[in-house]
Amino acid sequence: MLIAADVESGGFAAGGVVGRRRCRNVQLQVGARVRCVLGRSDAHGFGVFAVEGAAEGDFVGEFVGELISNAEAAARGRVYDAKGVSFLYSITKAVNIAATRVGNRMKFMNHRTTVHANVEAKLLSMCGEIRVGLFAKAPLCAGEELFFDYGYEVPGWVE
Repeated sequence: MLIAADVESGGFAAGGVVGRRRCRNVQLQVGARVRCVLGRSDAHGFGVFAVEGAAEGDFVGEFVGELISNAEAAARGRVYDAKGVSFLYSITKAVNIAATRVGNRMKFMNHRTTVHANVEAKLLSMCGEIRVGLFAKAPLCAGEELFFDYGYEVPGWVE
C-alpha cells in the first residue's frame, strides 16, 4: 500500500523506492533484488558492488550453494584456507552452504564485522527449506561495495 509521502515524492520517501520493500520471502521468491555486479575489491580479490541505490531492508541477493555437513565443511575449509579463499557459510549447527562449485555472484561478497557490514544475512524458511537472503542494513549507493559478516574472524582481510 502506498502512502501519500511515497506518491508525492515520486517513490523516494525516506530513501526508499515505491514497491520494493515487501515480505522478505516474497522478495526472495520473485527475485526482486538490487542489481549487482562483480568488480575488483580493495578489501580482497573480487567483490560485489551495487549498480543502483537501495533502501535499508531491500533484498540484495541470495547466498546459494551445496548443502554440506560440518565434516565436509572442515575438509573443504582447509583447502580453501590454503588458497586464500572461502565460499562457506554456516546456516545451522549441522549444515553449511558451500558456494565454490555451485553458487552465484553473491559468493564474492567480502567480509566485514557486523558493525561495519552494509548487508546482513537472514535465514528464511521457504517451502520447508532454509534459504539465506542478503538484505541492505543501511541505504546503499550505486557503486558501493557490499559486505556482510561471515560470522567468524578472517585474518588478513581489510576491515
